[in-house]
Amino acid sequence: MNNNQNKYIEGPIIQIEEPAILFRISQRYREGLSENELYQITRGEWVIGSRREHAKYAFAVYQGIIVEVYQIKKWFPFTGKTPSKYQRWCFVGSIAEHLQHYKGGSVKHYFKQGGVNPVTYINC
Repeated sequence: MNNNQNKYIEGPIIQIEEPAILFRISQRYREGLSENELYQITRGEWVIGSRREHAKYAFAVYQGIIVEVYQIKKWFPFTGKTPSKYQRWCFVGSIAEHLQHYKGGSVKHYFKQGGVNPVTYINC
């Protein structure tokens, strides 16, 4: 495995202070995504509760490593078709330039072993 392929395997353990949501995007992530593609899969169509309103930031997480941080501006109900009967939500936001120091850090400790929920709330 070359260095480029290995860049998201390990990183320093990060403690997040801000009210945030971690979104595991591992199923849709692939190397070489454009900035817009990464934003679109992170902003999502998530089955997510009302706690979302307390989050100020969204963290895109691949294999437990932060690949981008977005400042959430507003949440909207997702209006597209999904196989779920549950309401899905998406956010509008922009890259949180002041939180770029989190990129590359590990947040594996925030996820329960064996957990399958792709959404984890931090400080909200």
